[in-house]
Amino acid sequence: MSILKNLMILFIIFFASCVETPKKEIQESNSSPNIEGFWKRTGMIQIVNGQPVDTLFYADGDLDPPGKNFIQMKAFLDGNIFWIMNNPNPDSPWKGSMGGYGKYKIENDSITEFMSHATGDMALYLKQMKDESNTSSIPFKFGYTLTNENYIQIQEPNEEGIAMAEYYEKMPSFPKSKIDGVWKRTYEITYVNGVAIDTTSVPSDVITDVKIMKDGYFLYQVDRTKLDTDPSKPDFGGGGGFGEVEYSNNELREYLQYGSGNYLIDTTPRSLVWYKDMKFYDDDTFIQIDKTTQSQSGGRTRGLIYRRIK
Repeated sequence: MSILKNLMILFIIFFASCVETPKKEIQESNSSPNIEGFWKRTGMIQIVNGQPVDTLFYADGDLDPPGKNFIQMKAFLDGNIFWIMNNPNPDSPWKGSMGGYGKYKIENDSITEFMSHATGDMALYLKQMKDESNTSSIPFKFGYTLTNENYIQIQEPNEEGIAMAEYYEKMPSFPKSKIDGVWKRTYEITYVNGVAIDTTSVPSDVITDVKIMKDGYFLYQVDRTKLDTDPSKPDFGGGGGFGEVEYSNNELREYLQYGSGNYLIDTTPRSLVWYKDMKFYDDDTFIQIDKTTQSQSGGRTRGLIYRRIK
């Protein structure tokens, strides 16, 4: 094992051992780190009786499953939490793995994710929990530590005192863009040869389509569990995606890297791109019109209107 890798592991172990340190002290020593943005999970830490004993990096191929090619992303912005992974289950009806969306709240040394919507296997699991509890969201509480570069999310220990912690690295930040934000689809317009022929509202009690864009990345989740209530139907698992995004000259380019739910997509970065015309009605409302499928479907395409979630 290289000296650099040893130093990295020692740093993580030292950092994780500060779980019980008051958050105020951690923030003062790290210039008030901000959780907002995109985070990539690169490993996990095993904690026994409150002490970190092992750090496993996915890049080393130490874990099987999920193995060295496993990717999980989280994104936080304006009180919203998104996550997605590319670890499909061959026995699942939804081959594109899973993801989720909800709200989050930080209190002292804990973070609670109030998950309200999901895709893939998580959609079924979350719906069952919400139905049993008769609530619109399910809270998941974790311990955590945070710096400007790393985020560690710590699960509750089991009966043997063993806990696992997810280890994330911050994705690069870029100058603020007009498209940065959390957005919800509210209307859908059908076009034929560039002419609008039908406009349909998208109420939340039927389908929830939410998307976050920030720092050159995007992540979206489409929950269909209220529209297709039968879990045996493929559409029940909805779908989502993650990748890089660019916006210029009223064109949105989404480089889809992998999907969730029904969207079995797992490819190299920037190898698959969706082109969309994009127009802002105001700072909090825009329409995106798909250009990629228009040429493939006899001139028929969709325009999706999104409003900012504040």
